[in-house]
Amino acid sequence: MSTPNRKNTRSALTALLETALVNGNLCQAVYGYQPSDFGGKSPVATVSSAGSMRGKQNRGVDKNEFYFNVHVFALYSDGASWNEDDAENAIDDIEAAVSRVVSINTTTNNWANIVITERTIADSVEIGGIEYRREVISVQITVFEK
Repeated sequence: MSTPNRKNTRSALTALLETALVNGNLCQAVYGYQPSDFGGKSPVATVSSAGSMRGKQNRGVDKNEFYFNVHVFALYSDGASWNEDDAENAIDDIEAAVSRVVSINTTTNNWANIVITERTIADSVEIGGIEYRREVISVQITVFEK
């Protein structure tokens, strides 16, 4: 038996979010890592590793809990056609879509369970001198050793 790798689970989550958010015209990109620059794209989402907890279950099966942060970024304002209310609406719509992805993919071939673990956090951040509205969505995925 091989030990599950968090990288593979992060990749599977990123693919699901990319389908829902990019194909759903909510995001211009979904990254499976934290890029230092979004290349002018907005809104975008990122999926980053946020820790693991590994342990034994009954009958010697390993239970792996992988934690991820989904960060949603929306340009705060471009001073012209995109304004503060657009940024707020974008993070609200994307948060709802991420929640939907989690609720309809509770169990997949890649994991035994997925949940949003706590209240999301919305704030504003500056990246590369550009201000964004940001929301952080904490996700826990349970994977059993196969």
